[in-house]
Amino acid sequence: MNTRRLFGTALFLLAILYSSSAFAQFEGHITMNLYGENNGQKEVSELNLYATADRIMIKGEESLEVMGKVSAGGLLIRNDMKDFIIMTEKDKALQATKTGIESLVEMLFSWAGESESSSSDTPEAEYEYTDRTKTILGYETTELIVRSTDDPENYLSVWLTPGIDINWGMLAEPWKGMPKDIDKELNGMSQDVIFKGKNFPLMIEVVEGEERQVVMDVKNVNRSSIAKAMVEVPSGVQLISLQEYIFSMMME
Repeated sequence: MNTRRLFGTALFLLAILYSSSAFAQFEGHITMNLYGENNGQKEVSELNLYATADRIMIKGEESLEVMGKVSAGGLLIRNDMKDFIIMTEKDKALQATKTGIESLVEMLFSWAGESESSSSDTPEAEYEYTDRTKTILGYETTELIVRSTDDPENYLSVWLTPGIDINWGMLAEPWKGMPKDIDKELNGMSQDVIFKGKNFPLMIEVVEGEERQVVMDVKNVNRSSIAKAMVEVPSGVQLISLQEYIFSMMME
């Protein structure tokens, strides 16, 4: 089964993670566990999401490798400022706008002789809702099945609730100029199910035959006011642009 790609899609739905008029907009802290394996050893890592009316901070237990070399301490989405901040070092952070990212990706793939209309052999991801329901942390959820066309017998089971309304802002907007594979991730299921579908995933399972394995579950949902410092760039941190970052990499 091509679970790696399907799981990657699911993590993008998180991460990279809706809106519902039936509930008040969510402000608070969500704690998630991600389950995986490393050299045959099971691993559990924690991912935290802090949400306010116009900002989101996504932060893990450990630093993440972004763009090959940058060690990121968190991703800050500032919808009020129309930008993304990647916490790179203690005294530096990478700042990028949505239009800047679109232009950069389009330029890089253009240099590589590819475009958003390029053909791709990547299997399509198909999804459908079932009639199964489950109560998780007091929230009613509905099962969404995500299948890869090259292995339809095995799939992801995503348990979604409309009870958590996060302002995704820029993430809910269409992304332009993206190569076909990336476009499927950004403007396909992610938009339909998550950002515009008014749902939030509380658990994701990999299903292979009769076996189900949890690869993500939400451990805590705390509706409360978030300290402003949690969704701010720390004092003394220098913001560098995408252009500055790429230039510095070329000079190394």
